[in-house]
Order: sequence, then structure tokens, then C-alpha cells
Amino acid sequence: MGVTTFGANGEYADDGYPWDAVPMDSPVDEGLAQRGYGNQRSYPMLRANLRERTSQVMRRCKDANLPYAYCKSTALRLLGVETPEDLAGPGNAWDNAASRKPGRQSKRRPNADALHVVVRTASERRALPGVRMHVWNGLADDCVQMLANGICCLKPAAAWSSVAMDATMLQLIQIAESMERYGLATLDELRAFVEARRFHGKHRCRVALAIAKPGSASVKETELRVRLELRGLPEFAINFAVPGAAYDSRVEQTVDLALERYRVGLEYQGDQHRSDYRQYRRDRDKLGALAALGWRVFEVTQDDLNSEEALDRLAMRIMCVIAAQTGVQPQIARLTYARIADPRRAGRKGV
Repeated sequence: MGVTTFGANGEYADDGYPWDAVPMDSPVDEGLAQRGYGNQRSYPMLRANLRERTSQVMRRCKDANLPYAYCKSTALRLLGVETPEDLAGPGNAWDNAASRKPGRQSKRRPNADALHVVVRTASERRALPGVRMHVWNGLADDCVQMLANGICCLKPAAAWSSVAMDATMLQLIQIAESMERYGLATLDELRAFVEARRFHGKHRCRVALAIAKPGSASVKETELRVRLELRGLPEFAINFAVPGAAYDSRVEQTVDLALERYRVGLEYQGDQHRSDYRQYRRDRDKLGALAALGWRVFEVTQDDLNSEEALDRLAMRIMCVIAAQTGVQPQIARLTYARIADPRRAGRKGV
């Protein structure tokens, strides 16, 4: 694939650790942006938290000195993206119940404390304290990369595919969009990998990629978009530039999620939007300008994502805005992931 993992742009140059995670066989690619990689809208605090957790796992892997390739959540952590453990929370508790068969949740729950490694045959497995070995018969040499610190782990697409049976569907979507956002792999590259390989969870990956979209700024925005579409709302545009709206600097004003046809926008407000006064004033000015253009913008917080009732209310309010323009009776649906992944779904396109 020739992709560059984290550290390639100097992101971790000041960590104070004597290693980075640039693949040994992959030079730093200065043309990532031109090739469609990455999204600089991701929140700095989120990336800082990932960096801290990644550094801790890198130390553990270095100290363990295992002669195996790291996989699953360990590989994702080494690559610097979210893992299923990171994304477990009140919101995903609903996703667990909605997407898993009874009795299977405990089998899929990942072990956050173990280091996960992959081997090609069952005969290679052996018991090691703090290590979980997984067998992937279809593991090929081109799925593995050696990092500059001597640690061996799966490449981004293989690492994402390796958690297909551990993660919920929402988490698979979030991690796929994170890989695109952090410049690890485009969604098209993930699709190409899935179609070319044999592994458990291939169908789940296909469904996740049919829903995943490039351009999201955080896993929270991804979660908000997907969970609203599961309630029957049309497909949202991401990071939508509102026509005619601009700051004094002439920089265009955007909303995190938009239904342009109905002039509806959504803004996910993280803690920095409340703690940073300049950011707060900027948000107020933008919302006022958009309201003057006839846009209805809804602000959403983590508290809303934690509550099914709050999300139901939000979905109904958006439906009422749409109903006022279309005359269609507003109602909340309960759709499956397969349903919202189907491009033939009526009303999927909201822009």
C-alpha cells in the first residue's frame, strides 16, 4: 500500500522517545494531501490523547520484544488511531445491543490489557502472559510492516480488518473514517483490501465501508451522523460550506453535518467550544449568520450522544423541520446498518 503511519509528519517528534512509527520500507510521503489522505479538521485534544495512549503501548511492545506482528487493537494503537476500547461508551452500548446476536457480546469484547499478535497457523500459538495470539490463515507478507523502532505490526487496512469481529458496526465505521482522517489509508484502499483478502468479518467490513465517508473531523461527528441516519434521517453532507456565509476574514463558514435541501445543520460541540472564549464567540457569530440565511442549526453535545431519548428528540425536531417543507408526516424509524448502507434506500440523499 505504501502508506505512512503516524509520525511521518513530525507529529510525534517531541515525545522524547527514541523511536517513531514510520515503516522501514516506506519513505515519508510529502504528497499525502495530494493523494487524498488526511483531514486537518480533527480536534487537537483528541489527537493528543491518542498520542499519549500510543506512546504507552509502544513502550509495552518494545519491552515485550515479541517476534510476532501485532494485530487488532494493539496494531491500531501503534498506528495512532482509535480502538474499540476507546470507542466503548454509553452511545456504543446501544450499538452493541442493536448489532450483535444474543450471547455473542462477551465473545467479541476485546481485552484492553492484552497485547494482541497474529500468527499464520494454530500450531504457532502458545501461552504467553499478557499476550493473546490470533490465527489468520490468509495472512500475507504484504499485510505486515516493520516500524522504524523494530516493532512489527499489521498495515492499516489489515489492522482495521482484524477487529471486524471485535468492534461494533459503529466502531468499524468510526475507525475506518479515523484512518482516512489521520492519513493512514483512504476508504478506497480499505475497500480494495477487503475485496482482495479472506478473513472473518469481511461482510461486516463491506457494510461499514458502504456507510463510511471521508471528511469527518472526529469519531463523535461520525457517531452523530450514523445514529441519526439509523433513525431514518437522510444522508448528511460532512463539513458543508454554507453558500453565502463567511467570517470577516472571508473564510467560508461550515457546519459539521448538513441537509442542504432543507437548510438544516448540526454542530457537535466538544468541551473546547465551551472552555475557549474565542471559540465560543466564533460559534455564536456563525450561528447568528446562518440563522439570518434561513438555516436551522442544532448544537449537540456528549450528553446528547449518551441519551437515546435525547437523540430521538433531536431526530424528531429535524424531521419536523423537513415536514414543514415537504408536508410529509414526521416519524422516527429504526433502520439497520444494512438498510442505511444500501444506496437504493429512498430518501438517503439529503443534499
